[in-house]
Amino acid sequence: MREDPIHKQRLGLALGMLLIAMSIAMASAGPIAVKSAINAPSDFPLVVNGRAAAIMVDKADADVVRIAADMLAGDVGRVTGAKPTVQTAPAIPHAPVVILGTVGRSALITDLARRGKLDLRSIAGKWESFVIQVVPTPYPGIPSALVIAGSDRRGTAYGAVTLSEAIGVSPWEWWADVAPSRHSDIVLSSGTLTEGPPSVKYRGIFLNDEDWGLEPWAAKTFEPEAGNIGPKTYAKICELLLRLKANTLWPAMHPCTKAFNSFPGNKLVADRYAIVMGSSHCEPLLRNNVGEWDPKVRGDWNYQTNRDGVLKYWEDRLKENGPFENIYTLGMRGIHDGAIPFKGTQAQKVSLMEQILTDQRQLLAKYAGPNLEQTPQIFVPYKEVLPLYEAGLKVPDDVTLVWPDDNYGYIRRLSTPAEQKRKGGSGVYYHVSYWGAPEDYLWLCTTPPALIWEEMRKAYDNGARTIWILNVGDIKPAEIDMEFFFRLAWNVDGWKENAQPAFLQEWAGHTFGPEHASEIAAVLDEYYRLNYPAKPEHLLQAKFTANYDEIGRRLERFRVLVAKTNALFDKLPAGQRDAFYELVVYPIRASALMNEKQLSADPAQARKAYDQIQAETAYFNQKVAGGKWRGIMSAAPRNRPVYQPPRAKAGSSTAESTPSPQTAEPGFDAFLAGHPTRAIEGGGATAWKTITSLGCDGDAIALLPTTEAVPPGAALEYDFTMSGSGAAKVLVYAIPTHALHEGMKLRYAASIDDQPPQVVDLDTAEFSPAWSANVLRAAAIGTTQYKLQRGPHTLHIHPLDPGLVFDKVVVDLGGLLPTHLGPPAR
Repeated sequence: MREDPIHKQRLGLALGMLLIAMSIAMASAGPIAVKSAINAPSDFPLVVNGRAAAIMVDKADADVVRIAADMLAGDVGRVTGAKPTVQTAPAIPHAPVVILGTVGRSALITDLARRGKLDLRSIAGKWESFVIQVVPTPYPGIPSALVIAGSDRRGTAYGAVTLSEAIGVSPWEWWADVAPSRHSDIVLSSGTLTEGPPSVKYRGIFLNDEDWGLEPWAAKTFEPEAGNIGPKTYAKICELLLRLKANTLWPAMHPCTKAFNSFPGNKLVADRYAIVMGSSHCEPLLRNNVGEWDPKVRGDWNYQTNRDGVLKYWEDRLKENGPFENIYTLGMRGIHDGAIPFKGTQAQKVSLMEQILTDQRQLLAKYAGPNLEQTPQIFVPYKEVLPLYEAGLKVPDDVTLVWPDDNYGYIRRLSTPAEQKRKGGSGVYYHVSYWGAPEDYLWLCTTPPALIWEEMRKAYDNGARTIWILNVGDIKPAEIDMEFFFRLAWNVDGWKENAQPAFLQEWAGHTFGPEHASEIAAVLDEYYRLNYPAKPEHLLQAKFTANYDEIGRRLERFRVLVAKTNALFDKLPAGQRDAFYELVVYPIRASALMNEKQLSADPAQARKAYDQIQAETAYFNQKVAGGKWRGIMSAAPRNRPVYQPPRAKAGSSTAESTPSPQTAEPGFDAFLAGHPTRAIEGGGATAWKTITSLGCDGDAIALLPTTEAVPPGAALEYDFTMSGSGAAKVLVYAIPTHALHEGMKLRYAASIDDQPPQVVDLDTAEFSPAWSANVLRAAAIGTTQYKLQRGPHTLHIHPLDPGLVFDKVVVDLGGLLPTHLGPPAR
């Protein structure tokens, strides 16, 4: 822990009138001493003069409440050195106390409300809500109480972790070794804070592709007694979810990992932490097919030929897990992320799937409760299942439709207006880690928060509010994206078009203190900007060239970024360096080194970069936090070619085919779409919004919200001048999103001056060559052609469908050279 000057700080993001009031006393020698600043008799002394207020819980309350109380006590101890005791009723000391309890389960909360000491109307009957309030003289002889009351068991826990964050404890205090600032005393001023319900009801993660990180780390380092991801590891994962105000978990399910239910303690851990268990899109009814379906015992995984065997398999799991809080995945796919075994026509396949849904719901009615509308169920039209749904597959109205992205962060489709009226609502399954075509990205986490905001805000606006699931791979190194995703899911209105820089600034300040927050946010923003159009894992497919000094400028930006990051690392106190290395240094250095290895024209420099990647990874595994993370980081997941040592002749394939820079004057004009000459809104209910830090070169621009029709007059205009007469080609770069829902397109119309508009549709089919090219360069490119005379002209870009996000516009006058990012904009 570090000692640093105390600063007034709001509880969480906005704790109303509940403020932490602290002051410092400087001595002529020795460390800074932190003392309380009690400004009013109603202030609540959480810790004063080495004495911490006890935390009271009712022994009849949920297990997670006692867990949250212990977490809070530990957090207060980490900050002050004085750890509160956790006591159960009726042992009330004659001193200030913290009372933590759930409405309807805690006699302490019930009694305070009955006597008019505590107003619970703001949270009554609400989902996962809480109130934090200083209550004077709650009992005779007790001067004051800080009451944290939850509307349900998770609401109570979220209130406790909100207080932990307020006193400076990061959600990543264990998972990324973030040490809080040290203060001797903590005093809270009187007031009331109410939060909840969250914007999204179920908010969770999918542990996936864990073969190279989470599983070997758990098996060999953290939980060797289990030799796998077992109850000890899942307890830490569940604690992290609570700290992030998440509530749902799809467990790891690869062949290297034992099935979640193979450890009887796993489901008990999840229940104690109040985490709702589910299973992935290819694992119906809480089953892990890879680990649990043995064809030698159970026969073929085939509903056409082995219906009774498959039903018995599902029934056995529901008998075992039905009493717990679960979300049930319906439908059927192959054993492991493959298509359902089936022979017949498409119509017959749809009919079979409908029969599967009917049979599964009959089992649920028997083992999870007869009122199916009260049993959370999801149907995920992932990959080959989406065509079945769009071919007429009928999904019961109370089942939640969970729309997947295309595995690269672009949601394939959302609910139509009619589908938005379904009782079950809808949700999203989203990736920040992926194994599959056209290329994996399992190593680093480079999905920009700006893209997450754009896609998930669009999803929320179009009714996806029941469940959000994030595929996080091994958790590390996806920490920053995870936190943003869950903060957005908790309060979607807390973030606007500038979400990325705003979040990174706030995150850096809370994680590492205010002194270097702006610098840390800036290097992370540049990290996401550089890696978005070409992930480190995708550099073999990237088409960077020497034209316009594209490679040189890119490598120089990475060198500057690394230098700034290293300088920050050197400035930070020793107690913060492990966390800073895990969260900031390793991703930035590693991505820069991968670019150096793949793009450098110097073979020796490329080899040096490769060796340094191995050294950085070894340091992460062996030295960080004293070896705590041994086995968590692989520099070559799946041993893909991009991770191998450089070839004798270094550089990208395109760079080799264009060995010398082209330095002639351009016969082209390039604009950042987010900086048009004029933006015309057209008088509708939408407005042009610049999405900061999204795009290949700068900031993107979109007409928002996507729920409104595009006004006929809405347009972006760009003025340019022709030095001569001739042909001109206009290339419009857009974020490679998809049409909002079935029946919609993703069209824009382009025209120059008064020429007739030309219509382009940027939507692509998943796994098509066009889609593959788009996701690898993070751009969909539309092209139109014109004949122009010498002189000034105006290009008009008219969006025709909602959901378009424009990145860059290039007017090619005949001299455009090949590049990955397109020519530099003016």
